[in-house]
Amino acid sequence: MMSVENFNEIKKTSFWVSQLFILVSTVVGVFLAANQGYQQAVQFENMTSYKENYYLQKSLQYELQDNIAILKELMIRLQDPNYFGARNESPNFYSLVWENMKYSKTTLGTPPEFLRLAQQFYRNIATTQQKIAKGDISIPSGIKQFQAQIDIIEQQLIPALEKSTEQIKKELDGTSVIL
Repeated sequence: MMSVENFNEIKKTSFWVSQLFILVSTVVGVFLAANQGYQQAVQFENMTSYKENYYLQKSLQYELQDNIAILKELMIRLQDPNYFGARNESPNFYSLVWENMKYSKTTLGTPPEFLRLAQQFYRNIATTQQKIAKGDISIPSGIKQFQAQIDIIEQQLIPALEKSTEQIKKELDGTSVIL
C-alpha cells in the first residue's frame, strides 16, 4: 500500500507536470495564432497591392489609348494644307493617371519597362512636336516619328499591360478581392 507521503509526492509531481504542459501548450498556441495572423496580414497586403496595381495599369493603358487617338487626330490635321495652325498645335493629352502616378506607392509595383516605354512616348512626342513647331523637321518627317511612337505603344506596351493585368486577375481569382 502507498503511504500518504508518497501519494502527496505524486500529486505534487503531477501538478507540476500538468502546469508545464499548460505552459507549453499556451506558448505553442500563441505562436501558432500569431503566425497565422501574420500570414493573413501579409496575404491581405499582397491582395491589396495586386488590386491597386491592376487598376493603375488598366488606367495607364486606357489613358495611353486615348492619347494615341488624340495624336492620330493631330496627325490628320497636320496633313491638311488648309490648316495653318497645325504646325504649332501640340496634342492636348490626358495626363491624370500619368501625373498622379508620381504620388502613388503602387507606381513602383509596376514593371519598370512599362513606365519606361510610357515615359519615352510622352517625351518623344513632345520633342517631335517642338521640332515641328520650330521648323527643325518637316511635317511628314514628324508624322513618321509620331507613328513610330504610336507603333511602340500599340505593339509593345498595350499588349504588355493587357498581359500583366490578366496575370494579376488570375492571381486574384479565387480570393475575396473583387475587381
